[in-house]
Parts: sequence; structure tokens; C-alpha cells
Amino acid sequence: MLARLFFVFYLFLAFVSNSSAVDRIIAVVNQDTITQSEADVYLSIISLQLGQQYKGIELDERMKEEKEQLISKMVEDKIILQEAKRKGYQARLERVKERIAQMKAAFASETDFENSLKQKGLTVKDMEDKVADQMIMREVVEREVRDKIVVSPDEVTKFYEKNKSELFNLTETRTVETLYIENEAMLANLSEAVKNGMDFQEAAKLYKSAYAKDTISKEQIRPELQEGFSGLKALEISDPAKAGNGYYIFKILEILPPKVQGLSEVHDRIYSYFSEEKFAVAMLEWIEGLKEKSYIQIKPE
Repeated sequence: MLARLFFVFYLFLAFVSNSSAVDRIIAVVNQDTITQSEADVYLSIISLQLGQQYKGIELDERMKEEKEQLISKMVEDKIILQEAKRKGYQARLERVKERIAQMKAAFASETDFENSLKQKGLTVKDMEDKVADQMIMREVVEREVRDKIVVSPDEVTKFYEKNKSELFNLTETRTVETLYIENEAMLANLSEAVKNGMDFQEAAKLYKSAYAKDTISKEQIRPELQEGFSGLKALEISDPAKAGNGYYIFKILEILPPKVQGLSEVHDRIYSYFSEEKFAVAMLEWIEGLKEKSYIQIKPE
């Protein structure tokens, strides 16, 4: 019996030893540890989230950056999360569920979503925990940092006066309707129809061409289309102009002359610029302050 107890105890020690070897501690942050398995889950979740925005080489580059910054970002996240919990911030369950539902909506079905998680070694619970943490961290950052940012009206006005001729001087723009067609056999009929007064959107449906409406400057037009576009007057329709695999037809709806935008037109842009600039500085100072008060140890590989 005693021998059996020693054998069971030995197996327990072996299990703990093997688990520790597999799931090693990579960092210590105050009272918490960050393990390799947490890092693997963190990267898998980031991969899933980035995969909804990026593909191919761009996704690979983003993931490379995430891997390079992995430990430092996890340490910062842990510090922010500890501060949030210390101050009593909590994620609302219904908001977590809403965010998970939004993520599911990007997939063809709930089964596809769950299969995608399994492929990355994740569960729905992993995602819910991560989303809850992200919400808590966002909340504490908004309350403790962003809400304390102040941008005065005087700052906005001074920036505008100093930079209005350079940053807020608009060149001539044109509001234009565009048709694009690759079928040369229908090109002449399309061109004749719109020059005889047919509505551009109606013509696009009838002659199976692409339609667009936008306000652009001459500089935004492709070089090979510049000549036909630049000479048009308001309400004039261009002849077909070839570019790439197809032909473009333009109709100028309105020509807007050059002008310097007024302060009221650009106030929100300037305010946002100062707000984000100050937030970046304040966020860095806040994080560094939390780090100074924390015990942080990065374990060597």
C-alpha cells in the first residue's frame, strides 16, 4: 500500500514537472504570471482578429510584428488589466456576447466560426475571456487617460491660422459621374445614349457598365484620362477614353473652384489631431507610471 502511494505521488510529481516544462513562465507581473500557453492563446486570438481585416502577405507582416512585440505587449496588457480590476472596472456580459456575435457574423455559420477557433487551438470561452479583458482595459484607458485630455479652443485657432494656407487650401474639385465599360461592341451605343440625355445610372444598368459618382481633383484622375477630363465644362459629357482594359465616360455635374477652408469646416479635424497627439503622450506616461510601481520580471528563454 505504501509503495502504491509513493508510486502515485511520483506520478503526480512527474505530471507537475512535465506540465511546468511545457507551460513555462515567461514573465512575472506583480502577483500574476504570464505563461507560454497564455502567449500561444494570445497570438492565436490576435491572428483570428487580424485575419478579419488582412490577408496574405499583409497578414503575415502584421503577425510578425505581433510576435516581435508579444512579451512587452502582454506585460503592458497585464498591468493595465490589474489596474482596471483594482479600480473595480468590469465587462458587461451582454456587451461581450454582442462582440462575439459580431465576430461570428464574419463567418458563413456558427459552425465555421467554431471550427476556425479549433484550428487555432481556441474555444469560445477563450474568446469571451479575451474580449472581456479588452473591454475592461479600454474602459480604464478611456476613464483614466482619454477623458482627462483637454484641447483648448485657442490651440485649435492658432494651429488653423498658422497652417491654413498650406494645409487647408483646396484645389479645384469636380463632382463627376463616371461610366466604365469593357465591352467595345456596346461602347458606341452607351456613349450615344448618355449624350442624348439618358441618365448615367440608367445607362449603366442598360449597357451593363460600372457607375460611380465622386468629387475629385484633376490630379486624382489617371494620367491617360487627364486630357479628356480636364477640358470638360459643367454638365458636359466626355467622349469615351481608353484606360487599361476598358473605356471611361465622364459627366461633370459641378466644378468647385479653389478655396481656403474656413475654421468651422476644419475645426473637428484639428481638434482630433491635438486630441490624439496628447492622448499618445499621456498614454505612454500613464503606462510608464504603472510600470514604475510594478514588479516585472522577464524570464530568459
